[in-house]
Amino acid sequence: MRLTINSNQLSQNIPHFMRHIGYTLIRDYRTGKESYSRRLTQNHYPRLHCYIFEQGGQVTFNLHLDQRPTRYEGQRAHAGEYDGSIINDELDRIHVNIIQQKAQRSSKETFEDVIGEKPKKQTSWWPFA
Repeated sequence: MRLTINSNQLSQNIPHFMRHIGYTLIRDYRTGKESYSRRLTQNHYPRLHCYIFEQGGQVTFNLHLDQRPTRYEGQRAHAGEYDGSIINDELDRIHVNIIQQKAQRSSKETFEDVIGEKPKKQTSWWPFA
């Protein structure tokens, strides 16, 4: 399943955002493609597997569930699910995190906004100098 958003909805770059929500970067050295995975158990499988595409000011999260690895050498097919409640719930979780991080970033106030002046710089690490 896919989730498409405008790129300006992300408050962070994609690798940082994906790490923040629990995904690990995967680089396929044979094809050169990058994707992200998130384990559902302590084992390597089953896992959520997400490809991300950026094009024309939009970011698309293409998510599926890998149930197990390939069984035969040289084949890329696997037991994957491309829809279902687990996938829907995860896409909802990703979307909620996008919204929350955007809201947090826009609502953060700086020290100057609250106090009205810049914080004083300390010249030494020693507080009694």
